[in-house]
Amino acid sequence: MFACECDVTYTVLPEASPDSSEEEPELRVTKSINFDKCMRRVGQKAVMPLEHKAEKRVPKKEVSREIESSTLIDYRVTGSASEFLIKEVELRSVYVYAPLSKDDSLFNTFVSGTMNLIEIAAENTRLEGPKSERKESLMYSMEWEMSWVKFMATGDERSLQKVVAPYTVLMNKHEIFARLVKTLVSQLQSDEKGVDIAATHEMGKIVNILRISSKEHIRIMHKELCESGDSQTKEVFFDALALAGTFSTVEYLVEKIRAREVSPLRASYLLKQLSSLLAPSKEIVDSLLFLCKDTRQPLIHQSCWLTVGAVMHGVCGGHIDPRACPREVKDEFVAELYQQFTKASTRYEKTLALKTLANSGMDLIVYPLENIINDKKEDRAVRVQAIEALRKLRAVLPRKITAVLLPVFKNKNEHPETRVAAFHQIMQTAPEKNVVDQIANHLEFEPSTQVYSFVYSSFTQLAQSDLPEHQSVAESAKAALRLLLPQPSRPLSSTYKQYSTYHDESQSGASLGLSALFSAEGLLPNELKGTYEAKIAGKMRKNLAHFGFKQHNMEKLLKKLRDAGVEDVLGREKRSLARKPSEILRELYSQLSITRREVNDEKGHALFYVRINDMDYALLPIDEEIIAEILQTFTRDGNLDLSDMESILAKGFDANTVVSTIVYDYSTMIVNSAGMPMAYSAHLPAIFKMNVKISADISKNGEKSIDLVVSARPSLAATHVVKVEILTPLINFGAKILHNAQLNLPVDAKTSVTWRNAIGGRMNLTVPKESIRLAQFSTRPVTFLRVWPKETRAYIQCEEKTIYVDQLENRVHRIEESFFEGAIGVKIKVDGHYHEHIFDKGDDGLPSALLIGENNFEVIFERTEQTPTEYFLFAFYERNVHSPTMTWRSNMTEFLAEDFFNTVKCDEEDFEEEAAEEERRADFRNYVESYNTDKDDIHLFIYSAIRSVGGGSPHSGTFRSKAECDKKMRHCRVKVESGLTPFFENKFDLWKFESEIEMFYPQMPKTLTHLAQMKHREVSVNAETRWGKELENQIAVAIQGEQDREQKKWMKHVTGQKDEKLTSMEEYYRLVEASMLNQYKTIVKYDIKSPVSHGIIDRFYSLFKACFAIAYAPFFSSTIEEFNSEKNVVRAQLTLSPMRGKYANITVHTPTEKVVVRDLRVGSTLPHLNIRRPFVNPLMPHSSQCTVGSHEVNTFDDVVYRTHLTTCYSVLARDCSSDDPEFAILLKNVHHHGEEKKMKIVTRDSIVELEMDKEIDKIRLSVNGNEVAQVDRFANTRINIDIEPYVFDNDDVTFEFDGYTSIVTLSEHYKNKQCGICGHFDIERKNEFRRADNEETEDIDEFHRSYLVKDGECTVEDEKLTEKRNYRIESDEEDEEESTVDKKSKKDGNDCDSEIELEKGTLVVARHEHDQVCFSMEPLPKCPEKTTKGGEKKMRAAFTCLDRSTRKASRLIHKSDHEILNVSGYSESFIEMYK
Repeated sequence: MFACECDVTYTVLPEASPDSSEEEPELRVTKSINFDKCMRRVGQKAVMPLEHKAEKRVPKKEVSREIESSTLIDYRVTGSASEFLIKEVELRSVYVYAPLSKDDSLFNTFVSGTMNLIEIAAENTRLEGPKSERKESLMYSMEWEMSWVKFMATGDERSLQKVVAPYTVLMNKHEIFARLVKTLVSQLQSDEKGVDIAATHEMGKIVNILRISSKEHIRIMHKELCESGDSQTKEVFFDALALAGTFSTVEYLVEKIRAREVSPLRASYLLKQLSSLLAPSKEIVDSLLFLCKDTRQPLIHQSCWLTVGAVMHGVCGGHIDPRACPREVKDEFVAELYQQFTKASTRYEKTLALKTLANSGMDLIVYPLENIINDKKEDRAVRVQAIEALRKLRAVLPRKITAVLLPVFKNKNEHPETRVAAFHQIMQTAPEKNVVDQIANHLEFEPSTQVYSFVYSSFTQLAQSDLPEHQSVAESAKAALRLLLPQPSRPLSSTYKQYSTYHDESQSGASLGLSALFSAEGLLPNELKGTYEAKIAGKMRKNLAHFGFKQHNMEKLLKKLRDAGVEDVLGREKRSLARKPSEILRELYSQLSITRREVNDEKGHALFYVRINDMDYALLPIDEEIIAEILQTFTRDGNLDLSDMESILAKGFDANTVVSTIVYDYSTMIVNSAGMPMAYSAHLPAIFKMNVKISADISKNGEKSIDLVVSARPSLAATHVVKVEILTPLINFGAKILHNAQLNLPVDAKTSVTWRNAIGGRMNLTVPKESIRLAQFSTRPVTFLRVWPKETRAYIQCEEKTIYVDQLENRVHRIEESFFEGAIGVKIKVDGHYHEHIFDKGDDGLPSALLIGENNFEVIFERTEQTPTEYFLFAFYERNVHSPTMTWRSNMTEFLAEDFFNTVKCDEEDFEEEAAEEERRADFRNYVESYNTDKDDIHLFIYSAIRSVGGGSPHSGTFRSKAECDKKMRHCRVKVESGLTPFFENKFDLWKFESEIEMFYPQMPKTLTHLAQMKHREVSVNAETRWGKELENQIAVAIQGEQDREQKKWMKHVTGQKDEKLTSMEEYYRLVEASMLNQYKTIVKYDIKSPVSHGIIDRFYSLFKACFAIAYAPFFSSTIEEFNSEKNVVRAQLTLSPMRGKYANITVHTPTEKVVVRDLRVGSTLPHLNIRRPFVNPLMPHSSQCTVGSHEVNTFDDVVYRTHLTTCYSVLARDCSSDDPEFAILLKNVHHHGEEKKMKIVTRDSIVELEMDKEIDKIRLSVNGNEVAQVDRFANTRINIDIEPYVFDNDDVTFEFDGYTSIVTLSEHYKNKQCGICGHFDIERKNEFRRADNEETEDIDEFHRSYLVKDGECTVEDEKLTEKRNYRIESDEEDEEESTVDKKSKKDGNDCDSEIELEKGTLVVARHEHDQVCFSMEPLPKCPEKTTKGGEKKMRAAFTCLDRSTRKASRLIHKSDHEILNVSGYSESFIEMYK
């Protein structure tokens, strides 16, 4: 390094001479070098190419501060400026390599020297220099490094000739190369050991030779090796070319790919290996561009362009010095890539061009990307890809990205997917607080629930992040969350989840981000993606691994495939449609002029993509054209023909391949003043070998089975090398630590799967015939020395010696253990040695012995006389087998034989009287004995077995499970039996396990009165488990679900009320709430003979207590005290807070202690058992409800508006996705002036009519014109009429009807597919009112009229329909809520005394500690407006409370301002004195 290349500071001070008689004064001159302001510096990336002169060379501040340097030279000088004498020189130099931080150095170099003037001689002798034209120096020169890098980047052999040390001259590179390749191939051949660990070292040597080889040398090497070599030799050669990554190797590789000497799949992989070159250059980019434009092979074409972008990033991306990439080169690159986008004619080609632009990461790409993002005519998927293509500029141009994307996010007319993509990129730039505040403020009036949900969840997750890089954003996110209200969560809401961890000492951490983006376009998510990021040794690695899936209208494509005949292909029969209901549906479709609900005409398409090291690695597009091409391959005469594929599978195919890669390669160099640079490097080479043979036989003649034979020999070897090396022209020496891993897992299996009435499978797993090393793990610290000759005809090997640390030698332990021989007959031997406490720091601050000690483990499969020849596995599953009713007698009659549950006592427990308890038990026994199951009970049978074949002793295991439940899921039993030969023993007696579990729900209450009269309202679960050779160990568990004292009190209060104002629907929901069970008591009796089992249970209990205390310590109070209880009995009680279930109390009594946990706040709402609704359809959590009364409609998207029903049918909800709809639900008033309703449900199979008959106060049911009565469940319509309200359940469509109010529940399968006065179901509230012709309107009258079905049986009540007061939207804005509460608390005026007539209204009370708003159950007297209180009068009032953040609470607050609320259908929360 030249002095003029860095800023230098001189300090000159006069110095008093010890010899006062000396005439000439002395000066002390101090010279210091500022290494932060150097134009070139070792350890930095080399400036390439050197010949560019366009940019002026100016000092540029170093970006990376990993190397901290300090050099100080002190001179003692006498004389004048023109003639002076240096009497003394002192040099002090320190180089510190600190990748973590300034305070945590990895290693340091020190140089100190002094030179003194001894005498001045008159003799003047000149030393002659070397006579050779090629002069050499013992001092390190950066020019050598730059010349070598220039050769790798450009292939200029003249640069290689300038390299002196430490690179030697290999006279016969091709011969040395051939020997190394042959050695490596031989190390891949062992079936016993797999890929040898030494193979990774050989690959490193091969790559090193290629990096100093010209294209001519490479051509000779290829000729000698590959023209007569086998496939593995060729694969190793081409892998080495890609890993070397020089201009010569890349150009030669491109030449062979163009000549089709490399298969497309292999070529695609090799091109991806070029993504992170050591010396990228414009010349390499040009060579790859030539290939990209020349090839049309899809795999090669995609990989080539993605690699071009990555190499461009190496040349001109990020914080590259402008001397390395002049502006004209960058302009040329950007123009080339943007031209690919403009020339693209398909969505996939545009996406590929944008992915290439993203990989390049050049700052100038922001301008074409901005144009694409703002082009509203461009395809939405393409615009989203353009937004994501800005990802590499987030650290380079954060303000510019924010300026581009923030307007996109704020634009409410943009699609939610586009806005979410813009928001995500903004947050990744670590925006300033003012930007986050703008986003939060914008959300206050956000109409899109999907956007709100995603942004809110992102803020929540970022606020909890542990990574230091997120802390500034985390603080801004926390402040933003205080301004936002959480929305009620939905199962299919857009969300972002992040899981992070961080370790301060090592400055290392990791983050896993998962996101799902849903939209109104369908049930499938528009986007799913996961991102893994890591901070290693203080360096943040963004997008270390990233996967993603995007789709648009794929449901439409899947439906098209299904309708095109997939059912015919699978041999299924299509459903026969009833003629009359189908005709009615189509007639209704035509009469109302309904327009099909289609989001857009865009064809369905999807995209899978993978990103590694922040580079797009691969993408897989799916659309109609691609699927059509695939199907066309297997289609003959219009029918699907798989005979060719079956023939190929039956014949089988072999695949023998070797893949070499370098997972990562990192190096840096520190040059000290002694002229001997220190190189630090870390790399991870790996070699994977796979020999596999697969064949399959698909049965014909309708047998429905497949036989698959797999023989595979996968093997992997990897070596992690961390090295510190001193470089000199004569020798290289240093130390390195090797971490080796080797895996070898042979598989020989034959599998058969059958499916018809049941599903069964069997597998024969062949055991290796010889002993095999399955795995090896080792660490070894070594010191090495390499002596460089002037010329050589062999590769110079290092002389290595293992380093032994004295402090660790007394910690070495030998391990030689065998496992599984007694259990399964296979002997797995673990042999090796290790250092004790390998995960902790040792004495004197020594690092972990695992990192610096010599450790070695081998896992060996050793064949013995006891080893079987193969294992046979069998599994079977069948549903509804054996008899149509329960097949064994219930044991639940003895469930309450003892007073188990009342022994768990709490101070506040309110016990029932003994006589009532006996009566309850008797009632339960009678109920169990008289319980009749349905004829269509559910029966499940599962059986699996494994046994050994051959060998010395048999080994086997079986598992049998039988489950039976009635159709209503009120009575279930499960019986499990298993047996296996014992583990870790040489005895072969069968070890047995049996377990029986039975669950009984009580009788289903039909009314509140019925619930109050029920003697037994508890859910009972009984379980008995036995295990051991003679089933000597036993555990019996009894669980009872019931109501705690508060819940029972509330239930009795509710059931005792006689409120005639309640409709059947309101009474039904009150019944459901009163039927909840929130307390669960458990009694465990055990008799465990085995000490091993007893110890395992004790340790598990202790571990559970410790983990529970650590995880939830801040969220509850607890006590633990010694307690003497019954021997071998454990009692527990769990009590959940009623309704919400967010708090819990836990009491556990063991024989020795009592543990009480109070007020435990759980992370989410815990579900309660409900004896009225024991089983919930799994589709219901993914559904939305619409409630329709006489004057009010609450839509699927939770918009409430007023409207008026007439005696003509109004369409509530209807399938509007096709001309052949699946259902329609209609509702009308029975009479002009009555509230009774008539509902009609039309499906493809039937017509169901429900009408409230006021004379008999019952609902009449007719199916297909025939009245149905005294039937529990009508087979085709699935109408439950044993209770009111009536319930119709058809999987995706459910309704409840009590004669006055209808509740319709739709699965989200019908998003954007249904229409009716229940609104446009798309989870968004801004576009609810779409007429039958699919046009939006703000006129509710017009909206309602479009869904009126006018026939001869009704007359349209125009006078009611035209009254505008009958139509309005009920507001629920938060600001209205706040203003209402304020108005209620701040009214002032005249005194309110006895002379003024009091008004009545609903009292609204805020409970801030619970974040709730409460409403009085009955109207309460209050002072009129413009008056104030005079005297006070106390009275009791009951209140019901709702979460403040819910829309329902906001709506009720607003309504209470101008009308008395009817909240009698809500549960009572508390009673309080009111003044």
